Amino acid sequence: IQYASCHDNYTLADKLIISTGASGITDHIISMNNLTAAIYMTAQGIPFIHAGEEMLREKLMPGGKRDENSYRSPDSVNAIKWSKLSQAQYADTSAYYQGLIAFRKAHPVLRLNNAADVGSYVHSGVVGGGVVTFLLDGSGVGDEDIFIIFNANTTAVDVTLPWGNWKVCVNKNDAGTKTLATVK
Repeated sequence: IQYASCHDNYTLADKLIISTGASGITDHIISMNNLTAAIYMTAQGIPFIHAGEEMLREKLMPGGKRDENSYRSPDSVNAIKWSKLSQAQYADTSAYYQGLIAFRKAHPVLRLNNAADVGSYVHSGVVGGGVVTFLLDGSGVGDEDIFIIFNANTTAVDVTLPWGNWKVCVNKNDAGTKTLATVK
């Protein structure tokens, strides 16, 4: 099971806010949230999404303190705040998760079901400085090859791609099956 947060302890948004010292949801927190989701949604195994994570759920107690262990807290802390989806940053994050799910469903090479296949078709690389890559060889599962780049930096980094033309379907702001750009 691949996940970044669950019902126990802080939500993903709360963890990111606390660890960075941010005062709340910012563009940087959203970028970190999206990167986290992209990592576990493109990892082999079964992805697990904590309810509300896809809309930047926070568990705030009266006074604004983040609730680490909310099992005894009232609904006002634990409830999913559906009305937040009327705000662009929350709706955009939800759409990003929906795009990641669609991308994962569209590519069997993201859903290998045994260690031998993972060993045969998934090849990792380290660019360094907060950047890792994965080449997923889709030939054995009737899929196209996928090259994944995770950049944890706040600035762009040059990465040498494998030979050929590559369709970009996921970036820090958008995810799905539609081609956003083509690179080589």
